[in-house]
Amino acid sequence: MAMKSRYVLILGLLGMGLSGCGLFAGPPPQKVSSMVVPSPSHSTKRWMRVNRSAHSIQLTVIAGYQNHGFNFNGTQNGAMQVTVPKNYKVTIHFVNDSGLSNSLAVVSTARSRKAAFPGASTRDLSTGLPPQATQVFSFRASRVGNYRLASLVPEHEVSGMWARLVITSGGKPSLHL
Repeated sequence: MAMKSRYVLILGLLGMGLSGCGLFAGPPPQKVSSMVVPSPSHSTKRWMRVNRSAHSIQLTVIAGYQNHGFNFNGTQNGAMQVTVPKNYKVTIHFVNDSGLSNSLAVVSTARSRKAAFPGASTRDLSTGLPPQATQVFSFRASRVGNYRLASLVPEHEVSGMWARLVITSGGKPSLHL
């Protein structure tokens, strides 16, 4: 009986030790507060270029900006908002500056698993692009509405990896952090 008790005790201690190493940590927390990472290079001019006469924008979206985890351009939980007039061509330069695989898609809702517009995503949405990879994609903002820019790698969006995309019937493109 003493041998069996020691065996159970050793297994219990081993399990506690492994969970402390992060092997059994489970999914990331569901609630992450909105944040903007302070930085002298935090310039919206650097991340969004507009050509009003051509009705187009070039947007740079950086996953894991400045190595701060689950964020796009240093923001989480919709703190970044991109506004685009209807029928603009949107070209997104996606940079995975994170230590994890990430994807990016324009989606209709938090539960969406596919792009809201043809061409509005990186490849391999559920597995993502590897660390330090980049990809450029374009789409036409053809429908007015509220959308999300989100990483569709499992557990990333619920961990805060999403931003707001608003397509308006008119006005000027903008980026707010």
